[in-house]
Formats: sequence, structure tokens, C-alpha cells
Amino acid sequence: MRQFLVCVLVVAGMATTVVAQEGTVRKLTPAEQAQLDTDNKGRSTPMTAEQWLARRSGGNQAQRKTWEPTPPPAEPRDFTGLWQLPGGNINLLQENGEGAPFTPEEAKRTQHLIDAEANGAVLTDAASQCFPHGVPRLSFAPYPVRFVYLPGEILMLHEVGHNLRIIHLDRKEAPQDTPQSFLGYSTGRWEGDTLVVETSHFNDKTPLDFHSSHGTRLKVTERFQKQKTSQGYTDLVVRITIDDPEHFTKAFTVVRHWPYRSDMAATLGADGITEYSCEENNRNVETTSDGRVIIK
Repeated sequence: MRQFLVCVLVVAGMATTVVAQEGTVRKLTPAEQAQLDTDNKGRSTPMTAEQWLARRSGGNQAQRKTWEPTPPPAEPRDFTGLWQLPGGNINLLQENGEGAPFTPEEAKRTQHLIDAEANGAVLTDAASQCFPHGVPRLSFAPYPVRFVYLPGEILMLHEVGHNLRIIHLDRKEAPQDTPQSFLGYSTGRWEGDTLVVETSHFNDKTPLDFHSSHGTRLKVTERFQKQKTSQGYTDLVVRITIDDPEHFTKAFTVVRHWPYRSDMAATLGADGITEYSCEENNRNVETTSDGRVIIK
């Protein structure tokens, strides 16, 4: 029989003891607690630390049972099917629970936007203006994604904004004259059963999360690998390394767990990818020089 511990009192800004299994105690770091507080803003029923951690790691067992009525292909390199990050996870928390290693300039800029939002401003960015969301921002969004295999390429079809990424398996690097773009230029290779994707040639018009920016020297390395959960369900685990010396003091890695969603793939429509029209009724457009929409 599993043993459960009791949660202790949550204190803002301090490590929080979380209900854990098998006698282990999991504490939130200060950065995790701050993110949980942010994620709970506006929720009628705030998430507990345990629920928040479960969402970050791919959802709880009761959810997973309904999400995966049929398993994904058994071949480790076959990512076909539908995958979706539960609830969204749009932040730069590292795998160890620490925050991003901002340069002083980027830390100041990020905090300025956080403060502006707290004072009633609605932030606008590439995504809210119906431009491509950028990388790795796409991997943080709570929308399904489908992989399609073509000769020499793998396509990633994102429901959000119908963003399309092309992973070039037949190239080791981007062509010399590759222009800068929202989604950059991606090359891929297999290391065992892990798909390694390296992306560069970004413009500087997309945020990494809701508040943090990047420059044109940004390089993103993603490692996609199927993994089984302790309950026997399937995640596509994405380890994302962000390297931008103009905005961060060192490269760092964040992790996302995308559960397999055969339930969504079985729904009516484009095999679980539904129509997404950003332009329709879009009220979040830029109205100030620093990229904000002011709430009247």
C-alpha cells in the first residue's frame, strides 16, 4: 500500500512541502513557488503544489487513463499520433527548479513587463498578434501537435496558429543564406532513439515565455524521446536547451512532458487538430511603444 505524507502550510516565497508517495518529500524551490503563485492567479480553485507538479510532469493517473485509450506505435523512433502538454507550461523554470540565468539587462526588462502586467497592462507579443509563436514557446503551449514523416524531413504540425515546423534530417546545418525568421531553421539527427533538433536563424520578435526576450544569436537544441510513465502510459519528453549569450549568462535546459493523446486523435475533425483562427475577434493588439495593451 502506498504511503502519503500530509502537506505543510504553504508560505509564499518559501519552499513548500508537497504530498509525496512512498515516504519521500518534494519541496518547491522559491522559483517554483513563485511560478505556482502566478499560475494560480485568476483560478477559482487554486492548484495545490502536488497538482501543479503533476501537471508539469504530464498529468495525474486519472487523467492519463482517459487520454490514452490506445497506445502509440511501439517503435521508439515513431512519434506519429497526437501529443499535448497538459494545461500549458509557459515559463523558463529549469529542470532543477531554478529560474532562468538572466543577464542583468534581461532580468531588468523581464521584471519591467511583469510589473506592468501586475499594474493592469495586458501584454502583447508575436503570438497575440497572430505571428508564429517562436521556439521554444511552441513547446510550452497547451495545444496538440502531430508529427509527420517525409523523406529527409519530419514535420511538426501545431494546432496553435497552425504553426508548422520542418525538421531537416538531410542537412547538418542551415544553408549559408538562410534568412532569420520566427521559427528559425531546424536540422535533426537521431542519437539512438532520441531525436535531436538544433534550431538557429531566429529573428528577435518572439518571447520565450510571457515576459522574457531573446536575440538573433539564440540557438535552441531539443531532444525528443518517448518514455513510459510509472503507470505505463507514454510521454514524449522534450529536453530544451536555450543558448543566447546576449540574454542569459549561460545555456540552460527546461523539460516538458507531452502525454500521448489517442483520445483526441479519435475525435471528429483533422484527426484531433482543429481549426485555429487567431485573427478572428483578436482584441489583444499592440497599442503602446513598449508592446502593451492598456486596459481602460
